[in-house]
Amino acid sequence: MIEEDDSSFTWDYRIVNTKSQNAGEDWYCLQEVCYSDGKPTGYGDPCTGSEDMASLREVWKMMGKAMTLTPLQEEDFKGDTE
Repeated sequence: MIEEDDSSFTWDYRIVNTKSQNAGEDWYCLQEVCYSDGKPTGYGDPCTGSEDMASLREVWKMMGKAMTLTPLQEEDFKGDTE
């Protein structure tokens, strides 16, 4: 279980090439990506809701930033995640 004050855990939005979802062909998706010590450890569909409009604007900014970063590949999530 990840503690909220665990400074080695972070998350952001990233584009992930989820070829396994498209018969091995490229399929780029906006995902919430979790990191431990800077390494990607998992991803899931983004939650686009928020508790208020100000927070929702921040979510949209984070999603926009994902468009400026190099897409991650599914293989980036394999390996040691301890």
